[in-house]
Amino acid sequence: MSNTTSLQLTLTELCQATSLGSDTLIEIIEEGILEPIGTTPETWQFSNHTIAIAQKAARLHNDLEIDWPGIALAISLIEEVEQLRHENQQLRQQLQRFTPHKP
Repeated sequence: MSNTTSLQLTLTELCQATSLGSDTLIEIIEEGILEPIGTTPETWQFSNHTIAIAQKAARLHNDLEIDWPGIALAISLIEEVEQLRHENQQLRQQLQRFTPHKP
């Protein structure tokens, strides 16, 4: 069980936290890069994890001049690689229990 508390941000708060305009964030949301809870911009809520994703998307867009659909794909692939690395690390730790230790 985890005691991690997830902070919920409004669109305005997310704009302030990321230094991105609401138009930019709405573009990112429309491409599926960010997924708010709620049905309209006025009721949208975002987790604190969203800040890092939005900033990463903005960096890719500005620094590498990648379009938003390309960024959606890139972020999806980056997250998949991170998940696979985490799973690999867990499996290696489990495997160590079954392999003899060298002195």
